[in-house]
Amino acid sequence: MCSHRPMKFFVLSCALVFVFGSCTKKGSTKNYLLEGNLKKWQPITLTFNGPEVSEMDSINPFLDYSLLVNFSNKDTTYAVHGYFAADGDAANSSAEAGNKWQVKFSPGKTGKWDFTAYLMEGKNIAVKQFSLPKKNKSIWDIKGNFEVQPIDSTENGFYSKGMLVYNGTHYLKQSETGKPFLKNGVGSPENFLAYSEFDGTYDNGGPDTPTLEDGLHEYPSHVDDWKDNDPVWGFNNGKGIIGALNYLSNKGMNSLYFLVMNENGDGNDVWPWIAPKEQTRYDVSKLDQWETVFTHMDKLGMAMNVFTQETENDTVLNKGDLGLERKLFYKELVARFGHHLGIVWNLGEETNRSPEQLKNYADYIRKIDPYKHPIAVHNHVRVTGERREGRPLDPIKETFTPMLGYRNFEIPSLQMFDTTEVHKEVKKWLDLSVKKKRPWVVYLDEIGHWDIGVTTDTAANHNHNMVMHSSLWGSLMSGAAGTSWYFGGKDVPNNDISAEDFRARDAWWDISNNAKKFFEDHLPYETMQNHDELLSNDKAYCFAKKDEIYVVYLPKNENTDLAIGDGAFTIAFYDPKAGGMLFDKQNEGWKITKPNSVELSAYNGQKEKDWVIVIARK
Repeated sequence: MCSHRPMKFFVLSCALVFVFGSCTKKGSTKNYLLEGNLKKWQPITLTFNGPEVSEMDSINPFLDYSLLVNFSNKDTTYAVHGYFAADGDAANSSAEAGNKWQVKFSPGKTGKWDFTAYLMEGKNIAVKQFSLPKKNKSIWDIKGNFEVQPIDSTENGFYSKGMLVYNGTHYLKQSETGKPFLKNGVGSPENFLAYSEFDGTYDNGGPDTPTLEDGLHEYPSHVDDWKDNDPVWGFNNGKGIIGALNYLSNKGMNSLYFLVMNENGDGNDVWPWIAPKEQTRYDVSKLDQWETVFTHMDKLGMAMNVFTQETENDTVLNKGDLGLERKLFYKELVARFGHHLGIVWNLGEETNRSPEQLKNYADYIRKIDPYKHPIAVHNHVRVTGERREGRPLDPIKETFTPMLGYRNFEIPSLQMFDTTEVHKEVKKWLDLSVKKKRPWVVYLDEIGHWDIGVTTDTAANHNHNMVMHSSLWGSLMSGAAGTSWYFGGKDVPNNDISAEDFRARDAWWDISNNAKKFFEDHLPYETMQNHDELLSNDKAYCFAKKDEIYVVYLPKNENTDLAIGDGAFTIAFYDPKAGGMLFDKQNEGWKITKPNSVELSAYNGQKEKDWVIVIARK
């Protein structure tokens, strides 16, 4: 191991050879291990030898070393951060020490890629050095290349659809297909990663959860949802959490909301460090096990809404400022997980942080993330009657107004206390973002009072009909890019902290997926926008591309007139709760009332249910 002088640069080498690379030192050849399918969008892993260190080494391997690799093709260069990987197989070995250093990269282009890698040592260099140093005789580097083949069209999930990217519209796009992504998300349990089979994971004093063993998730009812050839780690660990993801994916859910740090928060059982207070020392084996789960999510096509903190703990790191520990926290997240294809970085749940702090976080993440993943933040809740300086408190406005037009911010993650406001609130922020010439992707990520959310199927007064109308269709018919469904705090044993069995909301997943399938199968929704002004009934919603296609959501026991253009149109009806086929009888539930106007009512006289009506030009 080299001397501890600042700004020392190490040769990177590996005894196990898969692909060969050359070192600039005369007369020597150094080797590295390259792993991966070498297909477009599928991650590759480069493993190098470096200093033999441990998680608690006197020289901090997370803070005082920095691995940086430039990947270049003919068009572009990505500066990708690497990380200390212990023995290179920590997920299985639970190793805390070793000499392996890794970098992961997801190539978005075919053809030849060249790379140059440096491992640097220096005081706090991990949060200081973000580019390769200028060449001089004291710097050692290793170079190599590999060839990336075209996309594997037989792959599932994001490996065939590409990375989710923001392109200046109201929907994230799948970079390979160019299609918009409509999020159909699971928003609970927020401590999804408080899983008993992850290393170094324990209940550090969270709420009483008598239905959980030692306060941690096991997802036992989903072990049978694990399939042969699905991943595990260690001694067959992980079947419960992998099976849970399989079940949700099979129900059509394509996104998961979870915290990666809730130390001193609601659950107080999720953190990336070796201990809650060791905030510059990372748990390598735990994070490698998280990586196994996140890789499975990519294969399923499940987006990762990565919440980096919550309202109860957003001053844990540097009292809320962008200090050393917070910079390292973001750097480790980006280095270890930034190659995943469906990431949204969320700056905080129910944020209390100032606009200046949020912008500092966003700027830093954007600087170190070579893939420029979308950045979001979640507003604090608006509670009726709360006031500040004599005026009604509006934390939604206070959170998002300063972020309008900001270059490194794309997604307001809405929490709505009053679900009757969802429809107009989504439209409000879409319209305001367009006026600032940076259109936002608006997500509805939490609804209702903290103790309610979306109830279980068997709850005595389940709220599925109300949520379907006000929040699911209410948001999508305003132009929202998707939803996540929060479980509430009362419905033990299936609330936001204790939820173990996702089948407790099996019927709700169907209702939510019906909306996603309807939009994807029947609408050019990325070209449509809200047009409630075309309706005579303000209880109904209209989403349209005027003169081409109109969609009207009609609540039970309601009628409405719709103003449409000249010409011939078809009409069809859809049951948003039952899903399935469109009913297209031409003489049921509509009639011409005057030129360029139709009156819409329930299909076939079934006024006791909500209907979605599609009017399209022939």
